[in-house]
Amino acid sequence: MRFFTPDGAGERAGHNWANAMPLSRLNQSLANAEPGWAFRIGFDPSGKPALLDRDRIMLDASGAVDKPLFIEAGVMTGELEIAKAGTDTAPFLKAHQPWSLENFKKKKGIPCFFALNKGASHLRISGFRVDGTSADGFIKFRAKKDAPANFDDIVISGLDAKNVGRIIETERGAMLSNVTIENCRAFGIVRGFSRIYHLSNGVFRNLELDAANFDAGTPNVCQLLAVDAGDNILFEDVTLKNALNIPTPKTGKKEGYVQGDGITCELKTSNVTLRRCHGSGMGDGAFDIKTKNVTIEDSSSDSCKFGARIWTHDENVIRRCDFKNPQSRAGTKGACIQVGGTLDIVDTTLHAGGDTAAISVHKLDNRDAPVVRMHGGAITLENGGAEVRATSSGILELHDVAVNGTLTNRRFEFKGNG
Repeated sequence: MRFFTPDGAGERAGHNWANAMPLSRLNQSLANAEPGWAFRIGFDPSGKPALLDRDRIMLDASGAVDKPLFIEAGVMTGELEIAKAGTDTAPFLKAHQPWSLENFKKKKGIPCFFALNKGASHLRISGFRVDGTSADGFIKFRAKKDAPANFDDIVISGLDAKNVGRIIETERGAMLSNVTIENCRAFGIVRGFSRIYHLSNGVFRNLELDAANFDAGTPNVCQLLAVDAGDNILFEDVTLKNALNIPTPKTGKKEGYVQGDGITCELKTSNVTLRRCHGSGMGDGAFDIKTKNVTIEDSSSDSCKFGARIWTHDENVIRRCDFKNPQSRAGTKGACIQVGGTLDIVDTTLHAGGDTAAISVHKLDNRDAPVVRMHGGAITLENGGAEVRATSSGILELHDVAVNGTLTNRRFEFKGNG
């Protein structure tokens, strides 16, 4: 086990807190790491934060299947121990320049703190508290598209952040598998908490993410959790709030499309499950899912343009969920659920009012017409809210659905806009 503090202590040999190595020597120690080693980085909560951009950490080493490498941050306690920081503890690491949304727009910002290279695998990274990251992230998996690398068996946990460009970033050649991101929270997010280009067998669990409406404009759209490609991904107990990007209208043109998503999974993803996830205050979708075979269970949305967006013609299911108060934004009418593919909605409640709808049927270009089947559950409409709005051809079937308290069986078939 090796011990580090921002400036080191005593003999700086690294064998306990009293003789900790300075953080500037962590790179050298990691370069010599062997499977099973642990690196503890200790902070004094009453001291000044270390600088995010003073000591960039390059991590090329890997652990082993039964002997991962541990990189742990926390509050120093005793001679050798480390403790989890309290929720009101000051950041351990902070940007050297004052962080603001305006400065974020103007500057590229500081580079990532942790750069993971050469397929570094079998890692456990935990406990960091940070303030003021750039869009390059706090942790970045690096591998170019023409020289891909596989990163396997990684757990990232206990991160607590504010004033975030992004926390976890990947390059296009980074292929991630068996990755768990859990027990983290962030407040004030511009681009997102994590963007992963390729992830197989991934878990996002127990996350609290509040973008706090940090709107950097259309080029910097916020997607709190984004996965571009991959398979077998679980989102569980994730809370997502206030991602809102309002574009500035160009002269003589109508206002642009309002953005901001909670969970985004693109067309090259498959077999995704959302369980007990909750999105509120999104400019666009709480759950914007282009996945082949998605299951959303026991989840909810409130005050988003769309609670869930389902895009593919596959085995897609929404079960025991609650979507309410969709919001129309900049000429786009909101809906609890928008469907461009095939979807079964089971034992779910939808609540819409005003110019919004419970269900929006929206055919995508060059694809089959949407087919939506709702079984059980309830639709509550107020102040002119619609059961369904169709912008294209499509089918909606209601089977034993309570519509404003009346048990309803009905089939809608749309031939065009409606």
